[in-house]
Amino acid sequence: MAQRIFIELLLFLTPFMVFLAYRAASRDMMIRDRWPLTMLVLIGAGIAILGLIIPPLLEPNERGKCFQAARYVDGKSIPAKEVPCAEVNPPIVEEGPTIPQSAPPIAPRDRGPN
Repeated sequence: MAQRIFIELLLFLTPFMVFLAYRAASRDMMIRDRWPLTMLVLIGAGIAILGLIIPPLLEPNERGKCFQAARYVDGKSIPAKEVPCAEVNPPIVEEGPTIPQSAPPIAPRDRGPN
């Protein structure tokens, strides 16, 4: 998270650094006129917002891919992997003991009206 904040801060400050480099490369370092602060803030905010929006749009599409969890079959460990969703084997659920229908309620509130 700190890395993402640092990157966004760096993107925001980029126009200020470019303007400072431009001023340093000019003939004299004297700043006679005002800095275009409003314009630099708007450009920096625009670059920072684009830095938030563009990376998720460029990520590869993972539709149709499912995660097959690691499992233990016939004494062998099969590692986890990504497979097409049609090939995912659902986990086998062993049925445990069931509660008979004639079992008494667990809590007094489950007894209903007396």
